[in-house]
Amino acid sequence: MRYFVAILASLGLAAAAEEDAVPPVEAVISSRLASLPEPAPVQLPKGITMAITSSSPAAQKHVLDGISNLHGGWDFEAYRHFCAALKLDPDCLMAHWGVVVSLIDPEPDLVDERSAALRRMVELVSKEGGTELERSYAFGIATFFQKGAAAAAGVFQAASEKYPNDPQLKLLCAALGRTGYDEEGKPNVEQERAEALLDGMLTQDPDHPLYLYAYLTVRAEAPDLRGDLARARRLVQVAPGYAPALHMLGHYELRNGNIAQAIDAFSQAGEAYRQWMKATGVTHADCPGWVKAECYRAAALAEKGDYANALAVAKSVGAIDLPPDRARSEGGQLLLWEGRTLEARLLMRRSGQGDVAAAIASLPKPERHKVYGKTTHSVWFYQGLAFILEARKALLAGNPEECRKIADAITLHGEKMAENRDAAAAAGERSSWIRAFNAMEVYAGELRGEMAMKGPKDGINSAFNWYRAALDRQSPPSMLMPPTVLLPMQARLAEYYMAKNQPDDAVEILMQAQRRYTNDLEILTRLQAAHKKAGRTKEAGEIAATIEQVKSE
Repeated sequence: MRYFVAILASLGLAAAAEEDAVPPVEAVISSRLASLPEPAPVQLPKGITMAITSSSPAAQKHVLDGISNLHGGWDFEAYRHFCAALKLDPDCLMAHWGVVVSLIDPEPDLVDERSAALRRMVELVSKEGGTELERSYAFGIATFFQKGAAAAAGVFQAASEKYPNDPQLKLLCAALGRTGYDEEGKPNVEQERAEALLDGMLTQDPDHPLYLYAYLTVRAEAPDLRGDLARARRLVQVAPGYAPALHMLGHYELRNGNIAQAIDAFSQAGEAYRQWMKATGVTHADCPGWVKAECYRAAALAEKGDYANALAVAKSVGAIDLPPDRARSEGGQLLLWEGRTLEARLLMRRSGQGDVAAAIASLPKPERHKVYGKTTHSVWFYQGLAFILEARKALLAGNPEECRKIADAITLHGEKMAENRDAAAAAGERSSWIRAFNAMEVYAGELRGEMAMKGPKDGINSAFNWYRAALDRQSPPSMLMPPTVLLPMQARLAEYYMAKNQPDDAVEILMQAQRRYTNDLEILTRLQAAHKKAGRTKEAGEIAATIEQVKSE
């Protein structure tokens, strides 16, 4: 017990040991929940079976529903259930634990609520609240905050060995223990262990929605998802209408080249979130899932070549009004960083006649953005995109010197943006800032490559280095989000190879892209041209047939 309290003390919560320092339960419950109805029962046929220590059966049900949403990818709805439980039983240890986990990466406006939940959780443990198993859960999450995910996974692993019939401990061990894939796409040792653990759970219970969601989440960033599509489809079959499950299916369908099916899944996810917002009375600021689903749908439409509908979706998302006091919410951040730049980024991907001017016009106007003041750092992304587009405009106009000057300004802008990284993190925008900054690095490399391609013939070779650098920086997207830079940089490298009359090299790099961006028309059209130039008419014809099939679906 002393060690447990010491861990929480290291988080700046030492005062929690003093009774008069323990905040009231109201401090755990955000004021934004005050006007909302009681959360509805979770839309899943099966959850986690666990004895919850509480004086209220209704509170126990809310905790279990919260746990289901937690492992089902809906953190805000999980938080609402845990808060509903605390209103009924302010001394429920697992409800406090649930709040802490659902706010493990909180919006800035919910940091105080998480801190209050942590402090109250410590107090309950110090008074021997809950069962030994429940206190093990509290110890595990406390370890996460002091020592990180790997150490917390070890705690949950030890608890799982002591309580082998508790599946949630295994889910947490896998979620916190995974470490992703190396540069060659091979799973790291811990990642392999996490996947094997969840695969074993699914072998015993193949239709458990939470096991399916956990496995698909852990595998979502793998380079090859062809073997997992059946499980993604099964998830939606056993959990019909559950918005996060539909979004997950869209991700797996797209990664398998089934673009039309992905669009349909994202559309259904968006509609499910929309119905939830209507029933609950919340806005897009509290529904980041809707923003993600719509942005992903637009990206999928673009991969299919349906830019008309992709741009229509982007315009709709970009037009959503966001009150300044909600700019720090997760949904608000997605609208500012992703939604309001989506139209421009789609046009930058297409790069057709008039698209540069249209992209510039689509970026947020200063008068619209100034109401947010220093609440958000998204203006750095807007300015960076504007620089890139103005440089492209100069290049297209046959003014390479003006383009070069703007390109130099982009370098300076990147340096200044980098200086604001800590400020963005302090404002709770770390993930958004990283995505935007990485995108700017890719766009800058792409621009330099284009400059070399359109410059003197003796300088064209440098285009390869710039495009290769851009590709190396274009890391696979995470968090079930579409890429920020919507055109795979393999497309630009292929253009370089074609200009150098090296169609075989173009085919090779495009086939690499085809494995990750399967059936993306920007890749397929270039692949068809490369095969044709190499004299492989049969292969070119096969690709042409695939293109027509993708367009017609």
